[in-house]
Amino acid sequence: MSTPPLRPAERAAQVRIRHGEDRDAVPLLALVAALNRAEGNPCLATAETLHRDLIGKAIVVVAEAPDGTLIGYATGHATYETGHAEPGVYVGDLYVVPERRREGIARALLAAMARSGHAQGARHLWLTARETNGAAHAFYRRLGSKGEPVMAFAVVQQDFLNLAAEPPR
Repeated sequence: MSTPPLRPAERAAQVRIRHGEDRDAVPLLALVAALNRAEGNPCLATAETLHRDLIGKAIVVVAEAPDGTLIGYATGHATYETGHAEPGVYVGDLYVVPERRREGIARALLAAMARSGHAQGARHLWLTARETNGAAHAFYRRLGSKGEPVMAFAVVQQDFLNLAAEPPR
């Protein structure tokens, strides 16, 4: 007689949420690449850049399945919201592999992010999602967040270097 499959909540209870470590750079890269593919972005990150620029420098939390496989992650860094006069955490990435979604893993990742940020003095999370990502919008609202009509811009790569090279006035 076979054992019935675990329900989503039971599967999620077996997931370990922890801070990212040096050993996570390679498996984390696979998740970073999957997120970027899903969003139609190139993935320029490497295990070396994740190790150098992210792990140990920013808040990185990972979701680890019982077999040790990483199945989700979130990244964040300190920010300050002048309109609310308080420090916070800007959540750069939040990703859970598709087959493990709707189990509460993303919420657990954000709760870990909030605890880590709170320990550093943060009083809010700043979350963004593409305009077309209705599932993320609904999820963020279920957390109690309030949507704001914001359009994000990023000056990247050569354009960033050109701007940084402009002489001071």
